Parts: sequence; C-alpha cells; structure tokens
Amino acid sequence: MVEMKERTLDEVKALSREDAVELMRQAGIVGAGGGGFPTYFKWKNPQPNLIVNCTESEPGYWADKMVHREYFDRFIELFEAMKTIFGVERVIMGVHFKDEEWFGRYKEEANGLYDVSLVPDKYSMGEEKTLIKNIFSDDKGKWVPRRVEMPDGSKRPGLPLDAGHIVNNSETLLNIYNVWFLGKPVTTKFLQIFGPDLELKLYEAPLGSSATELLKLSGVDVEAEAGKLSVIDGGPYLNEMGIESLGEGDAYVRRTTNGFLVIPKGVASKEYAKIKTKLPEEGFVSLVGKVSGVSLPLGGRFFKKPAVALVAPGDEVEYEQKIGEPHDEGFSVGVWSSMTGTVSSIEEDIVEISGGAMPLEEAKAETEAEAAR
Repeated sequence: MVEMKERTLDEVKALSREDAVELMRQAGIVGAGGGGFPTYFKWKNPQPNLIVNCTESEPGYWADKMVHREYFDRFIELFEAMKTIFGVERVIMGVHFKDEEWFGRYKEEANGLYDVSLVPDKYSMGEEKTLIKNIFSDDKGKWVPRRVEMPDGSKRPGLPLDAGHIVNNSETLLNIYNVWFLGKPVTTKFLQIFGPDLELKLYEAPLGSSATELLKLSGVDVEAEAGKLSVIDGGPYLNEMGIESLGEGDAYVRRTTNGFLVIPKGVASKEYAKIKTKLPEEGFVSLVGKVSGVSLPLGGRFFKKPAVALVAPGDEVEYEQKIGEPHDEGFSVGVWSSMTGTVSSIEEDIVEISGGAMPLEEAKAETEAEAAR
C-alpha cells in the first residue's frame, strides 16, 4: 500500500495514478460539498477537464471562499500536480459573479495553469451539470448529455465524465492536497454556524462533533433555548433536519456538513433565503482538541459496505489514528479518529470516542481567545 507521508511537489508528481487514487481512498475523501460521493472513484477514470466548483450558493455561507483565500498556494500546487498525474488539460474554476473579487488573485496569477469562469449568481450553479452548461455556454459539445446508451441497449442519465469533465468542490480538492503533500487524512470539516439571531462563526470542526456542543461553543444558551430552536444541517436550500427541537436528540458533523443553520422551531428554512451574514474577522477557528466526544460513521450514503473497524470499545486512540479500513467490496473509504480519547462504543457502524478534551467552559474561553487573536 502506498504510504501516507509528507511529499514535495516533485515527489507528488512522481506518484502513479493508481497510488494517487488509493491515497484519496485511504484518507477518507468524499465530496465535501453535497452528496458525499467517494472522490477516488471519479479519479479512477481521469478526464481532460477539472471543474472546480467554487459556487458557494447557499445564502450566508463563507467557508469555501475563506478556504481559497487562506490556502491559495496549496491549490496552485495541487492544480500543477493533477495536470502531471492525471493528464488534466484544463483546470476551470467556476465562480459566481458576486464573488469575482474574492478570486482576484487567481485571475492575476493564472499563468495558463487554470482558468476562472464567472457564472450567474444563482443557487442552481451548485449542481454539476448546470455549472458545466454555464461554463461552456458557447460550446454545447461540452454539455453533459441527458442520456447515454449502454452496450446492452439500456440508457442511463449522463454524467460529467461523458463530456470529458470531473467536478470537485473546493474543500474536496484541499483534502486531496492534504493527503498527497502532507500525509494527512480527513478528520475535520470547515463549516459555518449561523442563524437569524446568531452571529456567524467559521470553524474547523472535528468530524463527528456534536452540533449541540458546537452551538454552546458559539455562545448559544442551549438550556434556555431548549424546545424553541431547530438546527438545520446545511443552508436555507440544500439541507437535512439536524435537530428538530433543540435539547431533544442531537446532530453530528459529517463529511458533507457545510453548516448548521439555527432557526426558530417550526419555521421553514427557505424563509431565510435572503439571510445576510458578516464574515468574522478571525476567519476559521480550530476546534480540534476542544470537543468532548465524536461519533464517526464507518459507512456512508454511497457505501455498500462500511469500513472495517480497527478498534474496539475501551481502546485508547490518538488524533489522526486510523480506526476503519476500507472494505474491498463496493465503495468504501478509510476512517480516522478526529480526537484523542477512548472508544466508548461501536454500534450500528458508528464509532463513538469520548474524553481527552478540555472542559466546555475552558474550551469556550480558549476558542474566544483564539478568535480575538
């Protein structure tokens, strides 16, 4: 098996396609912006065009734009490496007109390595086929076909690869950089916590973190607001119910969690389609080591078989320790501990880890201090 370790740009370029794809699989990389499709499977069949979906379409979101601003140099190195490893001919960044200024540095320093394509400020740009259609508005030959005929005579819906494209979102690509260049698996998620009565916070949160605990760290008085609020996993448009009634049950940070929208209980999320949020001056605040426990699934929406657990209840684990080995059957990716602590249970293919974190009040104080810095 290819080793997960730090690599220089030249060493990354020297990776075989098979090893580069296997690193994605082992690191646990899935689509971070939507359905969570396993990223390694897309790159088993490289295409000439890499479309970078930079269209953070949910109202109130800032995390993807901040990822590009804070990790600009990493994206540039990654694009160069992907051209060498996979033979990518064009890297095209799909960016909303309203966000043109945010990506100004990309336009200034492209040097033929990538293109920036401005697309309408519409929520629908987050959908792969729509984004491709707008990027190639003058070339219908590069649009995704509606149907593709199979060898047996049946038909299936067209996919980006049928038109020569692979679409990845920003954080997914950053996760690829992290494993290729830094040897780091996926253990955290960039997300926002916001609401009509809640100041927006940007966090790098451990996967499996409790939404209730993150709200407490964000300053929400959960006890006082119990039964009054709902927590939406997502934004006003694309979402799932996280916690229908705050204080009853919980939700957890998944690989696809982009935000927790906190709204009055019983109000439809689309009522906040015009929500305005202010970018926090401190940018991302890391919550690694500041949560009391995590719940990490070994499987996922597209996985026929969950990863094989490498730990048992009572085991002590370290941050970034591998706790799940990809299954050989069907889609499956590696699972890594997002905190240091003790495995408290493994039930229904969910590994629960607890302990090892500072007390809530101390964590909250440190988080506020880091934000102030």
